[in-house]
Amino acid sequence: MPSFYTTIGPLQVQTFTLVLALAIAAGAGWAVHRLAGRPGPVVDACLGGLIGGVIGARLFHVLLHWTYFVYNSHEILNLRAGGLDWHGALIGGLAGLYLAAHWRGVDFPRLLDVLTPALALLALAGWWGCRAANCGFGVEVDTLANHPALLVAELRNIYGSLAPRYNTQLFGLVLGVLAFIVTGVLFWRNWLPFRRFWLILVLLSAGMFAIGFFRADYAIIIGGLRADQWLDLGVLVFSVALALLSKDLAPREKESSKDAGDS
Repeated sequence: MPSFYTTIGPLQVQTFTLVLALAIAAGAGWAVHRLAGRPGPVVDACLGGLIGGVIGARLFHVLLHWTYFVYNSHEILNLRAGGLDWHGALIGGLAGLYLAAHWRGVDFPRLLDVLTPALALLALAGWWGCRAANCGFGVEVDTLANHPALLVAELRNIYGSLAPRYNTQLFGLVLGVLAFIVTGVLFWRNWLPFRRFWLILVLLSAGMFAIGFFRADYAIIIGGLRADQWLDLGVLVFSVALALLSKDLAPREKESSKDAGDS
């Protein structure tokens, strides 16, 4: 079980913040490596995605918990208190990434494709951070003996209360590992270029929707589903549509390379 804080020499950093920062750095580093010809513009585009992602993540969290923030408006901008939503991070991140990539002249579809591993890394980091911070905790069960091992465990909620619960953080970690494995296979075999980002997003959003049935942290309920589950479904439908509509640009690239060689 990771601790809430991680000590690095004289520094003490929140584990959630640390693992997210490492995942973001690793994803951006991979993009710079794959697009080695233009490291500066790629870094700028990734910074745009980071800024947009943080703004979107906080905005969506505030909106999803508006019943709390309407009486505690002074905490809206207090990121140190925690509270980020992955749907908002995705939307804001994509918007910031697109705008910065367009500004710096970076091929957005190519950049998005090479950032596919970052999706899996961020999923892993997010759920590992939740393991440390007790966020995304599961519904309480009567006793561990009545449920299969690993599906339940003695876990704390965000308020520190220890109880037998569904092991939702483990579910999320398994989802992240699965997404990372699938991503590795897609890149190793060079399958479905320029569709990989959306396909991994399909996997993650479907998994998050399923995990939502076992979560006990606060959420607005609409039509029997958590509000975040409705957002999961929205991301799922959007990702499926883009995965189907995205064109495989690999043949076009080969043709372009051939034409350049002939000239």
